Amino acid sequence: MKALFRFNIKPFTLACAALLAAVSVQAATSAAQPEPTGNTAAPLGLELGKAKCSRLSPPQNHARTGTSEWAGGDTVELKHLERFHLPGLSRVVLNCDAQDAVALITMTFERPAMEEVRRKLDERYAAVRKTEGAAENGYAEWSAANGSLELLYGRDSKHFTVAYWARGAKARYFSYSGGRKAATPPQPAPL
Repeated sequence: MKALFRFNIKPFTLACAALLAAVSVQAATSAAQPEPTGNTAAPLGLELGKAKCSRLSPPQNHARTGTSEWAGGDTVELKHLERFHLPGLSRVVLNCDAQDAVALITMTFERPAMEEVRRKLDERYAAVRKTEGAAENGYAEWSAANGSLELLYGRDSKHFTVAYWARGAKARYFSYSGGRKAATPPQPAPL
C-alpha cells in the first residue's frame, strides 16, 4: 500500500510543478506586453499627439482655416461629417502644434446625442470629474493614455462640445496657475 501511495504522489508533484511553471511563464509574458490601447484617444482615427495635419487626406474632406495662435500650427475644419456615422456630429476642428501634431480636436454635437456620447466616453475612459446635473454650465472630464477629454455644455444650449487634448497640451497652452505675470491692462488713449 505504501508503494502505491508513493507511486501516485510523484506524478502529482510533477504535474503541480509543471502547472506552476506554466503559470509563471504566462504571468511573465503578460507583464512584458505593452499596455492595451483601449484607452488611447484617437477620435475619427486621428491619434492625439501623433496624427499630422499635413497628412490629412483626401483634401476635399477638410479645409485649412488658419493658424492656431496658441499652439503654433494649422487649424483645420473637417468637412463631410456624415462619413463618420456619428449621430448629431455637426462640426470638427483640429488644432495642430508647431510640429504639425494634433494637439486638440473639438467635436460639436447636437444636444439630443449627449447621453449617448457621454455613455460611450464613460465606457472607454476613466472619469476624472463631473459637474452636478443641475449646474448652469455642464462639465465632465476623462483621462486617456495619451491625453484628456472634456465635455462642455450650457444647460439650455442646443449643442455640446467634446474636446480631446493631447497629453500635456492643455497644461502647456492654457495654464491657469498664478505663476504667469499678469498682463498689464490697456491704457486709455491720451485726450
